[in-house]
Amino acid sequence: MKNKAFTLSALTAAIVSGSLTFTFLSGCTGNTLSSGKAVTKEASSGQKLIVSPNDQRQYQAITLPNQLEVVLVSDPTAEKSSAALSVDVGWLNDPKSQQGLAHFLEHMLFMGTERYPDPDGFMKFMDQHGGSRNAFTNQLTNYMFEINHSHYEEALDRFSDFFKSPLLLPEYVDKERHAVHSEWSLNRNQDGWAQRKVAAKLLAEHPANQFWIGNLESLADKDNSKLHNELLAFYQKHYSANRMKLVLISSDPLPQMQLLAQRFFSDIENKNIESPRPTAQIDFKKFGPKRVHYVPNTESQLLRLEFTIDNNLSDFATKPNKFLAHLLSSEMPGTPAQQLKAMGLLDVLYVDYDPAWYGNYGHLQIVMALTEAGMQQRPAITAIMMQYLDLIRKKGVDQKYFQEIRTSLNNQFNFMEKTDGFSYAAKLSSAMQYYPLASIVSAPYQYDKFDKASIEALLAQLVPERLTVWHISQQEPAKQKLNYFEGRYAIADLSEQEMQSWQQPLIPLSLPELNRFQPESFALKHAKNNIPQKVLDEAGVEAWLAGSQHFTDQPRGQLLLQWHQPSAKRTAKEAILHGMWQLLFILNNQALWQEASAAGMQVQPEAEEYDLVLKLTGFTDKQPALVEHINTILSTPVTAPQFAQTMDLMQRSLRSFEQQVQIRQASEILKTTLMSGRFELDVLLAAAQTITVDELNTYIGQTLAQSQLRVLAQGNYDEADVKKIAAALKGQQKTSRSYQVSPSWQPEPGQRLSVVRSNPQADSTLFRTQFLPNADYAGKAAAKVLSGHLHQAFFNQLRTEEQLGYAVQAFEFPLNQHAGLGFAIQSPVLSAEQLQQRVDLFLQQYSAKLEQLSEQDFTKLQQSQLLELQRMPANLEEEFKTFSNDWLRNRLNFDSRQKLIAAVSALTLADMQHFYRQTVMSEHSATMQIILQGQAKEQALQLLPGFSAIDDLATFHQTF
Repeated sequence: MKNKAFTLSALTAAIVSGSLTFTFLSGCTGNTLSSGKAVTKEASSGQKLIVSPNDQRQYQAITLPNQLEVVLVSDPTAEKSSAALSVDVGWLNDPKSQQGLAHFLEHMLFMGTERYPDPDGFMKFMDQHGGSRNAFTNQLTNYMFEINHSHYEEALDRFSDFFKSPLLLPEYVDKERHAVHSEWSLNRNQDGWAQRKVAAKLLAEHPANQFWIGNLESLADKDNSKLHNELLAFYQKHYSANRMKLVLISSDPLPQMQLLAQRFFSDIENKNIESPRPTAQIDFKKFGPKRVHYVPNTESQLLRLEFTIDNNLSDFATKPNKFLAHLLSSEMPGTPAQQLKAMGLLDVLYVDYDPAWYGNYGHLQIVMALTEAGMQQRPAITAIMMQYLDLIRKKGVDQKYFQEIRTSLNNQFNFMEKTDGFSYAAKLSSAMQYYPLASIVSAPYQYDKFDKASIEALLAQLVPERLTVWHISQQEPAKQKLNYFEGRYAIADLSEQEMQSWQQPLIPLSLPELNRFQPESFALKHAKNNIPQKVLDEAGVEAWLAGSQHFTDQPRGQLLLQWHQPSAKRTAKEAILHGMWQLLFILNNQALWQEASAAGMQVQPEAEEYDLVLKLTGFTDKQPALVEHINTILSTPVTAPQFAQTMDLMQRSLRSFEQQVQIRQASEILKTTLMSGRFELDVLLAAAQTITVDELNTYIGQTLAQSQLRVLAQGNYDEADVKKIAAALKGQQKTSRSYQVSPSWQPEPGQRLSVVRSNPQADSTLFRTQFLPNADYAGKAAAKVLSGHLHQAFFNQLRTEEQLGYAVQAFEFPLNQHAGLGFAIQSPVLSAEQLQQRVDLFLQQYSAKLEQLSEQDFTKLQQSQLLELQRMPANLEEEFKTFSNDWLRNRLNFDSRQKLIAAVSALTLADMQHFYRQTVMSEHSATMQIILQGQAKEQALQLLPGFSAIDDLATFHQTF
């Protein structure tokens, strides 16, 4: 249900959270559409679903005799089958005596049923047959899985038993509450969770005002409340067929799928319960307006205007939230965001909304990441945003914006791409709980008409009495501590005097102009070759082009643009300069990126281990025009104020790194250890102190001049398009050079290396990797097939049985030509030294278990991986990845996937067992581990015998 007013990249999100890293991934967008070009497909007698004309799947909706509503999706191209079942119950229904119970029950349903009592049985079955499974609890509880089609029926049998006869055994209650506790511990220092808790406190007796995750304290036997009894009662009270929604997706025809639904789900008990959704009313005369001072764990500097709104999901087809968010977040000339940026007060502004955040209430919030100067002007900035709301009330409820939004998102709907079945099933089963059946596919896009009344009704709620003004920084006057989360806060009333000051105009404001980048042509012109071929090879410029093999009906394309300069990040100072360049590229041009995003194009930095790489995706019609802007932006000189503002942001973000989820920190430190061009925090922060704006401008000019431009295009382009794009980016000077992949660690037999760092969080984390040097594709194939079996054993022993942590993973970990395995665990239970000992013992004990693996079980593992490797991509993005990874590594035969498929096909059980012995048990293997030693179990750390510590990564990198 979470929506953003425009695509919020992970870069922007990191800026807002104060924990910027050099990884950039795209975020999600709340989208809408006109149903004018949509098609309807028969769902059941008299019931039709609105779907994209680009969607060739068949849909059917049925209601089983027990009143369970089911949507069947028949997709002949699906190579795996999926299911998702949502239950209309969640954290808002937790009893006060056992807070977190809905989430805890979600965990417990996986712990065995009467017919399948093994608590690890469902996970084992999934891993053996190429499956994945998950569940989540929010206002709803949603369970989902995906599996190889050959085992779909048995998977449905096992899955449906969750909702008919779960064991919910008392002996597993204590174990699984430790898992929930570990999940809480993983996130207890995350500011977003803490702020959510503070916001809920303002709601007084509303059921949202409680602890939603659960831990050992909240989920425990108490006077007049025994946890196991409450668990059973909660299941009996809330899990009823008439409050469930089911989605099945497979390649089977609809009649056969209907039989599966009836066979496995008709006997779920229907208790005819009424909806448990909250109806408690908030007295807004007592609610607000309030100011919350919050001291974050990161060094974020935020001003957030949060309005509590009535749940208006019923207005999904007229989109008042979307309409206002579009205006509020705009950075067009004259808007608040544009002017505040121009004055050096603002880094980022975005708007998000969730109309069901608190069940019968939601929120709409304007989030602003401020500069140091902006922090001194928070009252004025608040006044400006409130005055902008008044301007929207007077002049902004205009049909022209409706037309713009509808046109933009209608384009996206009409050419909507498929996602994987796992995600799609989960999405639809949730949508069935909130939207009319006909609109469960189209609801995020559907924009039927301009409804001035619904917009004005929402505007009438964006008023002081429903407002909480958040001041978030390290300097806030806040001493009150939260239960269960780390963070300090204070709550105060907003004064009448301050609210009166909002009426005094401060700056002239304008509503946004209309979009320049809407595509006008959807003509298709995919190249006939679907393997990239070089179409341009000039001095300093190379370009490759491929059409799509599977999606030639899409007027979209994917571009990678690389300015190849292999020495761009040799030193920490150059790494900071490079990071500053990327940050400025994004931050100084948010208006352009917004406009492009609304027109169906996305731009983002990509591939952090390389030099400058930008990815441009979406409708291809206006991409050449956008590329011309990119070329100008890259070489535009940075001003002194821009430099100072961005440098402050970067340094604050770097200092906040250790407040990320700890296991992610370990992953980043491992990348820093293994790759050149990356440096530790203290080194980066020291380097940042020495940089000037003149040095940055010199660095940008030299890097552009000394780089070789490389372009990879896949999708709806012809050769002339690619050459036009390359010509627009070539500039005045380019350097011809041989392609060089950045140096990285080359593991040698017998190496046992550790990077040990103290960490301010309570938990400890181990991230261990094992390599078989130069094992190439044969070794990588063994690691891939082994990974499913290995993860299941690692997870079951350390998480399910021993409850050592929530984040417990084992996986393949290739490094260039070296095959590898990875093991990661974050634990609130063990010290860092105990973690490395426990993982090492597991690795020794697993060897015996692997030797007992049967040929039959090996074949299942092998076939599952082959099916995954050979399956048709779901969309252009997935198809592009098969080429882009090879291209970035200069493997221009583009055959890595085919080589891996051949190696997996040739693999034997004996080969896989030998690989494990050589990679883990043998002196020929190499090990690299990252250890983060937390504060809760702090003690002197003794490395395992044979391991040596890497004290200085810069010195270590010199050995590459």
